[in-house]
Amino acid sequence: MQKVIQVNVLDKDDDLDNKIYELESLINTAGGESVAYVSQVVSKVNPRYFIGKGKVSEIKDLAKKNDIDTVIFDVELSASQLYNLEEEMKLHVVDWTSLILDIFAMRANTRESRLKIKLAQLKYQLPRINKWFSYLSRQAGGIGTRGPGETMLETDRRAIVRDIKSLEKALKDVEKTKRINRSSRKGLHNISLVGYTNAGKSTILNGMLSLFGEDKYVYSDDLLFATLDTSTRRLDFSNTKVTLTDTVGFIDNLSEELNDSFLTTLEEVKFADMLLIVIDGSANIDHQLRTIEKSLEDIEVGNKDLLYVFNKMDKVDDELKVSLYKRGEERIFISARNDKDLERLKDKIVSIIKKDYKLVDMHIPYAEGSLMDYIMSNYDILEKEYDGKGTRLSFEISKEDYQRYGSYIKGV
Repeated sequence: MQKVIQVNVLDKDDDLDNKIYELESLINTAGGESVAYVSQVVSKVNPRYFIGKGKVSEIKDLAKKNDIDTVIFDVELSASQLYNLEEEMKLHVVDWTSLILDIFAMRANTRESRLKIKLAQLKYQLPRINKWFSYLSRQAGGIGTRGPGETMLETDRRAIVRDIKSLEKALKDVEKTKRINRSSRKGLHNISLVGYTNAGKSTILNGMLSLFGEDKYVYSDDLLFATLDTSTRRLDFSNTKVTLTDTVGFIDNLSEELNDSFLTTLEEVKFADMLLIVIDGSANIDHQLRTIEKSLEDIEVGNKDLLYVFNKMDKVDDELKVSLYKRGEERIFISARNDKDLERLKDKIVSIIKKDYKLVDMHIPYAEGSLMDYIMSNYDILEKEYDGKGTRLSFEISKEDYQRYGSYIKGV
């Protein structure tokens, strides 16, 4: 593990414990270990160092005492601030955006996610290129140096711009393929899992797959940004067939470049019929909800069914306090590792899907075999009778199919 000093910069309303935990978790995910902690409430940013000169000296002394050569901040630093801090402390300085980009570079497995992370890294580095050369030459690898950063010494600004345009074109081609894949899911209820990173989305998806699906599992681990790749799996809730999509977790305080890349990674959310908003009930719920709701506003997801899923309830000390959140919304409290809780989650999802269903009597002629197969495969039949011309079925039908097959419905 690479030993680092972590620096938490706060305003007067910040939760220090949460800030320390989040940065430390990211550092661990990146392969580092926080062995010293420094924090400062900053009401006015120091344009030279971001933090005060006294704190800079404190960090320098801590690094010397603990034989540490890397400092990681939980804010984004300008190119000049990075340069000034490194010159003053003679240490490698990593800011919040570089740390997250570094983790993304480690975790990206698909072509799409690798393209998006490389694009975000280049956009982040472009305005910093003049200062980049001076401190990159002193680095010896480690956190904040993975990805295309190592090639910056052999390139120039125009080459970076060309690379950015090339990546943007490649991503447009990827999006064409995704549109084709989405079209194949028409007729299914498309559900997306969204939430703060490490809230348990992948664990929920895998648990649902073990109970209601046959597709392969997705990668899951107790890490921030354990996976960056959007994964869609088909599930069969009796005769209610759905797709469940796992998405990259939200996180606070993203740079403009990283936020653009991050939000495009969540494009799949726009095409969902329902969002499962997963909350870690054992962590800072207010902080999670603020970040999630702001991100969803930025994506402009439109009107969708929402279900707030308060996860990790087995780790919650004060269940009453958690129960006060989102009382006016559809919500459920679970532990994703408990099969009975996942059964309850399935039932809740189905009840929301069926909330606008109508009870109908439908008469299907014997000649309409394909329609009969569709209805039998997608609906729970309450009554079935045969006559000389066809089959009479009693069941609850969706609004879309009610309009599509109204000519077969009695009384329509």
